[in-house]
Amino acid sequence: MTARLTQALRHLADEVPAAAVPEEFFDRARTRHRRRRAALATAIVVLVLLAGTGYAHRPVALPAPTAPRVDEPGLPTRLVVPPLRTASVRESGPGAAAMLFGGPAVRTDWFENRMGVVAADADRYRVLDAGTRVPGFEALLSPDGRYVWEQGRLHDLTTGRSVPGAPAGHPLAFARDGSRLVHADAETFTPPNTYATPYVGVHDRERRTDVLRVRVGGAWIPPGRTAALSPDGDELALQVRDEVWLIKVADAGLDRTAEPYRKLPLAGGRLAGAGSWLPDGRSVAVLERSSCTDCPVPSYPRTWRLVTHAVADAAAQAGPAFPELRSRAYVQVLGWRSANEAVALVGVPGPAAVDRPDDHDIAWGPYHEPGTEAVELVLLRRGASAPEVLFRTPAGITELAVAADLAVDGAVRESGRPDFGPPPFWLVALWLVGAAAVAVPLLVLVRRRRSRRTGTRRRRAVRRRGPAAPG
Repeated sequence: MTARLTQALRHLADEVPAAAVPEEFFDRARTRHRRRRAALATAIVVLVLLAGTGYAHRPVALPAPTAPRVDEPGLPTRLVVPPLRTASVRESGPGAAAMLFGGPAVRTDWFENRMGVVAADADRYRVLDAGTRVPGFEALLSPDGRYVWEQGRLHDLTTGRSVPGAPAGHPLAFARDGSRLVHADAETFTPPNTYATPYVGVHDRERRTDVLRVRVGGAWIPPGRTAALSPDGDELALQVRDEVWLIKVADAGLDRTAEPYRKLPLAGGRLAGAGSWLPDGRSVAVLERSSCTDCPVPSYPRTWRLVTHAVADAAAQAGPAFPELRSRAYVQVLGWRSANEAVALVGVPGPAAVDRPDDHDIAWGPYHEPGTEAVELVLLRRGASAPEVLFRTPAGITELAVAADLAVDGAVRESGRPDFGPPPFWLVALWLVGAAAVAVPLLVLVRRRRSRRTGTRRRRAVRRRGPAAPG
């Protein structure tokens, strides 16, 4: 570079006007920076508060009685399928229940193990995750509706918590007052499909121990309809293959085992369920099985008839006959309004169901009859031509357990607006994630717009001041 070029460049540099910096330029930049930090901090605080609020107000193990209440508890006239947002029993106890139910409408691809619960005093719906248990068979509702019992766990619906000390075996029956539980020991399996139950026990909840154990040899005791305790809880009726064994708790020895004092032959029938004992404690109901020619479901020609036997001599008791139950998958007697009126749950097979012979040592799955499409609560009255249907489950609900006390008393209430409880925590978390996904892009967009407006104002300020006059 020559000396003349260097001198010319220096001359040009001296003539370049000084940069026009707007007044309070640095103060404005500092203010913008502070505002951005404040906006970001505010967004973070809002999200934290939302998360904290969602956690603080998450469902807790307390009832949430927002649905209309009624004067007296009772069975609802309508049953609703609980949606996915329904709170769980553990998160919000519904109180004593009227019904425990399940079926394809209750289970979903996301929640395959859940069952529904509806309270006795209001339409409070909750869900219970109890594995692949079948309500009414592997998951039982206590007669007063307070407890749900499934293998190894006794759920208190008033608190949402599990009660310690429940027997580990398969549930078979509650005593009428709920103080004793009949359970079957875990079965042994003999390939390809034969099962055996070593013992059946009567568990006393107050003493937290079995007060009776019955050896059943190589028989398999399926859940749901094979055991019943007398009204005073001191005698057990147990179906063992094709017989009903009658055993007294008082006959238990030092090892707590006892032998049956009487055996009633069933001749292809069944014990009538957990409510098989009549109110006097001196008679037991069994179900006689036969076939019909004009059955409502032609592919299911099974007929049941309820018959009572005196425990003193095993003789069938005389009197007008109970109505026949044609094309019905199963019958579970819940209790008796009188010696002539029994309340029972009845499985209704679908049009494609096929009647299968009983094999007492083979486990069908699920334990209720395959092909059941609905369950009815019926009243069986001696001398009546047909059962009186008190309730029928809606489509998609194929499993049902009912609080026996309400059913026997005939307590019914009109259904109101369903209450599904506070939103479950997973739904709150999902909502927070969605709020964050919307808030973050919105904050970025606001920041970009502010940056553009600031740049535009800066260029306009420079143009207004114009170039500096040459010196």
